[in-house]
Amino acid sequence: MPKTKNEPGPVFTLQPLAAPKPTWWQAHRHQVLASAALVGGFVLGQHSTNTPATDTPPAHTAPADTTTGRTTR
Repeated sequence: MPKTKNEPGPVFTLQPLAAPKPTWWQAHRHQVLASAALVGGFVLGQHSTNTPATDTPPAHTAPADTTTGRTTR
């Protein structure tokens, strides 16, 4: 059966492919990493202390000078 002149041929178009659906990790990694950072920060904050180490010597060994060097009128 020969083709007729009015019958269209195949149409080729360049269409971008649809983006694949992201995996669970790709969709939720920001939430997982933010939660892990908050928990890690809390744990590190609980283990910090403000007291200096006891084996270090004091910074000043002599008492402070109480004279100001000024004379009174």
